[in-house]
Amino acid sequence: MNSSMSHIAERHDANWHQDWDRHHVHFFHNRFFVFEDGFWFGLDDGFFPWDYYPYYAYDYYPYDYYPGYYADTEPYYYDNGVYSSTPMRDPTVSAVQTQLTQEGYYNGPVDGIFGPLTRDAVAKYQIAKHLDVTGSLSAQTLQSFGLPQATAS
Repeated sequence: MNSSMSHIAERHDANWHQDWDRHHVHFFHNRFFVFEDGFWFGLDDGFFPWDYYPYYAYDYYPYDYYPGYYADTEPYYYDNGVYSSTPMRDPTVSAVQTQLTQEGYYNGPVDGIFGPLTRDAVAKYQIAKHLDVTGSLSAQTLQSFGLPQATAS
């Protein structure tokens, strides 16, 4: 295991939820569960799976909305045929950050960059609103904010 063991609230054997995909995180009874080394581990409240070593940020961004970059994992950003080390700002992300700030889920800058603070605030919002918890701007989440869903370009 890794240093994240201190954030394990419960443990179950491999047969516990046979209907769950062991390669993905599941949210159940207000807790994230991850599968590792033959066990399901329930993470502490407020500890998100993207903070947990075997899981990576890319697993938590559905393809229905993609702000163009992952501010906390990608060293370079692509915009109009040009690579840059400066994150692109997204007006939809800015609108979400504004609403999350107004509702008390987010206290970072409203800068249009979907970084770790925004991702965690989105997850907290999704938990509170009983949405599918992805930590991303899914179609369901955008709809709950009253924002238009992204269309394929």
